[in-house]
Amino acid sequence: MNRAHTTTLVTGASRRIGRALAQACLARGERVVAHRRSADAVPEPFAAPVDAWCWDMLQPLDSLPAQDIDHLILSASLFERGHAWNALSADGGAASASAEERERFARHLQVNLLAPWELAVRLNARRPLRSVTMLLDTYLDRSFPGHAAYQVSRAAGAGLVRALAAELTPCRVNAVAPGTVLPSVRDPAQRAEQEDAIKARTLLGRIGAVEDVVDAAMYLRDAAYVTGEILRVDGGRFKL
Repeated sequence: MNRAHTTTLVTGASRRIGRALAQACLARGERVVAHRRSADAVPEPFAAPVDAWCWDMLQPLDSLPAQDIDHLILSASLFERGHAWNALSADGGAASASAEERERFARHLQVNLLAPWELAVRLNARRPLRSVTMLLDTYLDRSFPGHAAYQVSRAAGAGLVRALAAELTPCRVNAVAPGTVLPSVRDPAQRAEQEDAIKARTLLGRIGAVEDVVDAAMYLRDAAYVTGEILRVDGGRFKL
């Protein structure tokens, strides 16, 4: 395969795992279309030139990237903590916590489900894709109070992967469901406490690395006889 003639669109390419995925594609000599939310959010320079494409995924998809896309990697996502539902009051007015939660649901479903769906379907309709690889979350089938909007959107994302695999074939559609590979808190003491708790609930007894997720995503992207699969990369966290 001549990777110089391969173009990969990575959403959420400006930071964290999305950036690492874009860098991995560049390291293979591919052309990368790096999505970011707005033109004002300029990322640090990549290891090689990329084509920038901007789209606020909370807004309608007005136009597709100009480039012909071979592979789509869906890394962009939204995560917001919400309300524990047993703490909500019966008041459902516009200024209530219930109204806030409803709006939070709408945002999560738009960014984590509807926007990826529309982008994949419209790109494939313009020119058949070779693969779609989506990043989900190892918590996609577990719920915790105060995180319902995020968890439901991720569970729906798992259904989306299977639906797209059936609808867009022969385009291959798969997903990676990572465990914790980046700290969610900045305070060093709190971070160490968080990591110790995760290690205690993980068969491999360690926190994962971004490279673990990137390797899994690139494997699925290139696996010629794998589609409709969701690969957990969590060190066996939910096997205990």
